[in-house]
Parts: sequence; structure tokens; C-alpha cells
Amino acid sequence: MKKIILLSAIILSCMGFANAQSYSYGDNMRQIYSINYQINVPMGSSKDFISNASFEGVNFNWAYFLTDNVAVGMDLSYNNYHKNIGKEIYRPNENMAINAAQYRYTQVFPLKAQVKYFFNPYSLVKGYAGLGIGGLSAGEHIVVQDLDSWDNNWGFLVAPEVGVLIPFGENSPFGANITAGYNFSTNKSSICNTSSNNRQSFYFNVGMYVAIY
Repeated sequence: MKKIILLSAIILSCMGFANAQSYSYGDNMRQIYSINYQINVPMGSSKDFISNASFEGVNFNWAYFLTDNVAVGMDLSYNNYHKNIGKEIYRPNENMAINAAQYRYTQVFPLKAQVKYFFNPYSLVKGYAGLGIGGLSAGEHIVVQDLDSWDNNWGFLVAPEVGVLIPFGENSPFGANITAGYNFSTNKSSICNTSSNNRQSFYFNVGMYVAIY
């Protein structure tokens, strides 16, 4: 994941330098590309399988301005949850019982189309609120000795969020992106004597953006 973040940061930098010749603060933004480190905190029944927060997350975002205040785009994230459980009895089915340590993993891929509204498009610091709609893929795995059980599922995703763009300087196309949001998806899963009818989580993004004018 570190290699992906580094490569994306280099690409953002090249795009910003290529655009710097025509940049002056006050011109209308046309597009924004950002890469962010993401923390994801499970909520609701999502916590029954793994209650730990995911600190292994990355987010990519693209936004295209239709007007000074309204932008549409795409958003893709990846999160890896994991938890080690001490030795206890695990029953993969009614005819088998294993007394051993458990290792639980969940990989989550939310993909959504977004619309964002910028409250103060002409100010240096730009606050916004957004809504994303799309799909979420979740893969839940449990490893006990040589036994690996999993449940892979898709669900419909709705994700409201708020954020702020903070430029690194008055005449810089680069800046910091800070976002907080909430994922709700209709994923249904059943694994390790736990089941859920949806996935819920809070997410927090901190990263870098480059604006195209």
C-alpha cells in the first residue's frame, strides 16, 4: 500500500507542476485529484466480526466542477481490518469443533459516484459537503490452523461526508484534503457464528490534492 500511495503522490505532483504555468489564485477550479490516508471505524453489527478500527486504508478521489459550487466525480477506497483472537473453540459446522487461535480479516472496497457542494468556492479554504452512491465489496475471512473460511459479498452503498480543502499557499495548486464521512451498505454476511444485514462505518481521510484550472 505504501508503494501505491508514493506512486500516486508522484503522479499528483507531476500534474500540478505541468499545470503551474497557467495557475493564478482566483481562477475557477475545473478538476481536483486527491490521494488520502484513510482510517475506518466499524459501527453496528459490522463490529461483531471485527471490532478493531482499520488503520490500513487508502482513498482516491476525483471531482469535476459543473459550476463554481457543484462538483461530481468518483471515489474509491480500500480498507483492511484484522484481529487475532486467543485460543477458543471454533465450530465451522455442527459436526466439527476446533480449539485453537483465530485470525480474522476483512477487506473492504467501497466504490461510489459523488456529488459535492462547496459552500465558499472563492475563499482560500474551501469547505464542502458531499453524498456518494455506489457499491461496496467486502471479504470476510477466518483462519483457524489450516482451515480458512470466508464470505464475500456486495451491497448498495450510501455515503454522506463533509470536508475541507486547505491550499499550501495562496498561489499553489497543491493542498491538504481533510474529510469525515459515514458508510452505510446493504451487505449481508454470515461467518463464524455472526451475521449482519448491513455494513456501517465512520471514515476519516487526510491527504493531498492537486487542482486543475
